[in-house]
Amino acid sequence: MNFRNMLSVALLLPACGMSPLWDGPISKARAQAGCEIDEAQRLFGQQPRPDATIEPLLQACVAAGASDYRVYMFLGVMTRDAGDRERAIVYLRKAHDLDPAAPNPALELGFTLEAKHGSEAAKVYDGVLVRDPDNRPALLGLARIDRGQNRLEKARAIYERLLAVNPNDADALNGLAWLQLADRNRIAGRKGFEHVLTLAPDNEEAKIGLSKSETVYRYTFDVNGNLVTTASGTAWGFGATALLGFTAFDTLELAETHFGNEIQTLTAIGLATLPSDDIRVGWHRLVPLSYATSLVYDYRGHKSLPTEHWLDASATFYLTDYLRWFGGYRQTFGAYQWDGRLIRTGLTASLSPSWEVSVTAYNAAQAIFNNYQYIWSWVADVTYYGPRNTLVVAGVGYSPTINNVDLHARTILPITDRIALQLVGGYNSINLDTRVTAGLRFTW
Repeated sequence: MNFRNMLSVALLLPACGMSPLWDGPISKARAQAGCEIDEAQRLFGQQPRPDATIEPLLQACVAAGASDYRVYMFLGVMTRDAGDRERAIVYLRKAHDLDPAAPNPALELGFTLEAKHGSEAAKVYDGVLVRDPDNRPALLGLARIDRGQNRLEKARAIYERLLAVNPNDADALNGLAWLQLADRNRIAGRKGFEHVLTLAPDNEEAKIGLSKSETVYRYTFDVNGNLVTTASGTAWGFGATALLGFTAFDTLELAETHFGNEIQTLTAIGLATLPSDDIRVGWHRLVPLSYATSLVYDYRGHKSLPTEHWLDASATFYLTDYLRWFGGYRQTFGAYQWDGRLIRTGLTASLSPSWEVSVTAYNAAQAIFNNYQYIWSWVADVTYYGPRNTLVVAGVGYSPTINNVDLHARTILPITDRIALQLVGGYNSINLDTRVTAGLRFTW
């Protein structure tokens, strides 16, 4: 089950059009022989900015040993705009070190640090606010960091403080709208961005936010039909799943599936008998770019067999913004024939905002399968996230212990903004185990 799209990633987006960040003019610091920094500053303010003319002037200042912070601040901004953020940080740190009390290099350094070094950026902004408690760019920077690190209430307090000074502050209004999306309040978020566009029709951040709002939802309801065929028979089933987002980060899962024929299945992760009634209750917590946890209880009732119970716990931790580790443990109990456990662990790497790959290792052991003999399985998946919450997952697995090949795929295809078609398929060679699920997903 994928919960990524239950939360808007919009709260992680930096504000648009934030540079230059300065509220006031740049002070003209010490002149340096052989350094035409005043001319470089004049050219820097032109639109379009003539970088090819400015850079030689700045490099001549560097060669002359200039101690004017403007040299390194302009180099840092130009380097950042060219896409080399880490090299820009080096220049901007030097500019800040040359005049620690000057707000302009500090603000540019903080802004450049935000994406990858949020804690350090916050310290820079705090330093600016010590000298100027009402510095608007520094307050907005801290709010962006709080949003990116999921401290939503702290960010909200900053935006409300800025709006108390200026109720039409577009950046603060946009920030509150992003927070509405983070809280899964799609309608309120959309209204917030629309309000900004009435004040500033060309506001690019509001336009981006408005487009993102259509992918945000709080509740999901799935209805589906199931077909399972094995070497020993065929079973039809139907079910429903509800996902209820009751906070920005927490989701309650309620699900029930009924099968008409309790056939035995043997897959890569163990032996099982389809239940007449499968009832699930789960809690899931997802904190973007930080961690995710879940706990799910599964009641599996049978007509002529003992009831079985599954308890599953899992966790995911972001090692970097693009790499995360996940693991889980499932215990089954209720009667000796059900006793067993499943351990899983793996890594997921994001290749782009739309593509990611995962590799998972499973180790299953059940009393009924050769007295808890280990079944090792290895699975690789490729996932595509498309527009309007489109999802496509395809993977292959292999279990050398039982010489089983597993093929599986899943897709969610939007029909309207709030209705999507779901298709799931899987095949295990060991028992000719084939599963197909088709249904509809409703979101609001």
